[in-house]
Amino acid sequence: MRHSIDGVELTLEEMKTHLRVDYDDDNAYIARLGRTALSQIVNSTHRSVEELKEMNNGEFPMELYQAALQLVDLWYKERSAVSAINKIAVPYGLELLVKPFTKLTL
Repeated sequence: MRHSIDGVELTLEEMKTHLRVDYDDDNAYIARLGRTALSQIVNSTHRSVEELKEMNNGEFPMELYQAALQLVDLWYKERSAVSAINKIAVPYGLELLVKPFTKLTL
C-alpha cells in the first residue's frame, strides 16, 4: 500500500520498518502520519514537488524522504505536543536534511 503526495510516495512497509512496528493495529494511523509528514516536508521547502525533483535530476531528494520518516517516527512515539520528560529536540536533524532544498522567502 502506497501513500502519495503529488506523486511522492512512502510505503506503509517503509514506515513500519523505520518505526520497528511488526503489527497491523496502527496501519491507518501510520499511513496518515506518512501523508502528513510528506506534505509538511514539501511545504517547509516553499517549493513544489516538481521543483524539488528538478533540483535532484528528476528524483525526489532522498534527504526529504528521510526527513519525512523522521517526522513519522517523532509523531508516532510522541503523540502529544507536550511531554512530562525533558528531551533533546529532533528538529535540528530535520532542518539539516530539509534546509538545502528550502527556497529563501521574504
